[in-house]
Amino acid sequence: MGNSLDARSAREALIVEALRGVDTVLAAADAVGERLSASSQRLESAAAGLTAAGTVYSAEVAQLTEATKKALADYIERRASAATTQALADHRKAMTDAATLAFAEQLAPAVRDIARQVELHGSLVRTRLAPLLATLVLGAVLGIGSAALWMR
Repeated sequence: MGNSLDARSAREALIVEALRGVDTVLAAADAVGERLSASSQRLESAAAGLTAAGTVYSAEVAQLTEATKKALADYIERRASAATTQALADHRKAMTDAATLAFAEQLAPAVRDIARQVELHGSLVRTRLAPLLATLVLGAVLGIGSAALWMR
C-alpha cells in the first residue's frame, strides 16, 4: 500500500503542479489581455492626437501657402509697376530725343537760313524792318521750341 499511496501522492502532487502551471498561464493570459486593452486605449488616444495634430498642421500649411501666394502676388505687382515706370520713362526720353532730332535736322537749318538772310540783308534789317524781322525770327524760334516741347 505504500506504493499505491506514494503513487497517489505523487500523482496528486503532479496534478497540483500541473494545475498551478495552468493557473499561472491563465493569470498571465488575463494580464496580457489587460495590457493589450490598455495598450489599445493608448494607441487610440495617440491616433486621435495625431489626427488633431494633422488637422492643425494642414491648417498651418494652408495659411502659409496663402501667405506665400500673397507675398508672390505683391512681389509681381511691385516688379510690374517698376517695369512699367521704367518703360514710360524710356518712352518719354525716346520721344524727347526724337523731337530734338527732328528740330536739329529739319528746323535748325531753316533757322540758320533765316539768320543768313538777315545777315545778307543787314542794311534792310537795320532800318525799319529790323524790329519786325527780329520779332518774326524770335517768334519762329519760340514756336519751334514750343512745338518740340509740346511733342513730349
